[in-house]
Amino acid sequence: MNASRRPLAAVAAVVLMTLVSGCSSDAASSNEDHGGGRAAAPDKPRAVPGVGKVEKKSDTDTLTLPIDAYDVSMSQIVKTQLAQNALVVDCLSRYGLTVEYPKATVNTGSPHARRYGPPESLEAARKYGFHMAQGDPRAASGTKMVRHPADVLDVMDGMKRDGSGTLVTSFRGQAVPKGGCVGEAQRKLSAGEPKGTRSGHADMAAAIKARSFEVAKNDPRVIKAEQKWATCMSGKGFTHYKESFAAAGDTRWNTPKATSAEITVAVASWNCGKEANVVGTWVAVETAYQNDQIDKNAETLKEEQKRLVEENKRIDAIIARTGGAAS
Repeated sequence: MNASRRPLAAVAAVVLMTLVSGCSSDAASSNEDHGGGRAAAPDKPRAVPGVGKVEKKSDTDTLTLPIDAYDVSMSQIVKTQLAQNALVVDCLSRYGLTVEYPKATVNTGSPHARRYGPPESLEAARKYGFHMAQGDPRAASGTKMVRHPADVLDVMDGMKRDGSGTLVTSFRGQAVPKGGCVGEAQRKLSAGEPKGTRSGHADMAAAIKARSFEVAKNDPRVIKAEQKWATCMSGKGFTHYKESFAAAGDTRWNTPKATSAEITVAVASWNCGKEANVVGTWVAVETAYQNDQIDKNAETLKEEQKRLVEENKRIDAIIARTGGAAS
């Protein structure tokens, strides 16, 4: 998705990556069909226990959450991508193919800057509306992505890109590895890892982070804060937004740059977020849930941290050996 044209998509996007890996989330849907042929009724809002004092908070540009201490760092995500790119370049060279990647960059602000709907600061709202700041890798336009030749893509993926689903098993008389050069690179990155483990991922930490958002969204305190936000916005003439995410995701903002109308709504959203303490409430509830889950999954999180340390050493060695593929 074009992040510069779809501002809300930047909530989860933290790094400009050429090769996209899957994301994990254990967020369960209350409408899931459990086999009886009829979807279950939505759960009633439940309050997260252990929520401490809800502090006043309006900005998220430097926000951290408890699970961040156990999750993969932004720098390690970028290094993982650099290592994978370098391995793909090496693989393609065996077939006489070359490829260039855009420089992998990391968001220098908080990865949670757009987690709760309102812009990360009043300054950002006034300058960029709901769009990402200029120069932020999350605002990269799809037109800036590298367009690779067809034969390069075939060998990279190990599959024809013509929609036929045909596997590419050889090229210029040489066998192509399963999953192409990308598959080979990912296997090398994960060498020595437990089966099913993915490089650049801390599955338990990612699951807790995803689940805490969903749980908080259904907490009565968060629901009340969002309702206060909607009432405030209605008072400013924006009656059709029922929650802060609706304003950020308005399809009218699918433009290369923020319009004056978007900036007006973004500033109103930030001010109403401050008045309703949307951010402070979300943070308090998510913090309580995450701390509880960290305690309950301490051993698993500790093992993930140990694995990430070893993985980081292996990635550093790959980058040192290959020189990386930053551009």
